[in-house]
Amino acid sequence: MFVIFGLDDAKPEIFTTRTEKYCNHCHNTSFWQAAKHQSRISLFFIPLIPIKTKYYFLCPICKNGEEISQDYFYQLNNNIDD
Repeated sequence: MFVIFGLDDAKPEIFTTRTEKYCNHCHNTSFWQAAKHQSRISLFFIPLIPIKTKYYFLCPICKNGEEISQDYFYQLNNNIDD
């Protein structure tokens, strides 16, 4: 019997916020994006249990950004365009 398990790094969920910020990397001012990235344990290539979640605030032009706290991410979620 074979059991296949591993880690699944899904694509991050990206949301455009209404928070305008200057990027020190590309020198543009734009509405930044909030991103949520989860790593999960998978069994037979089916993602099951989230083990690590990271939150980011990203420049939409150059994708440079910073890691943010979960509280700040949900605060930005109140400021998101759907």
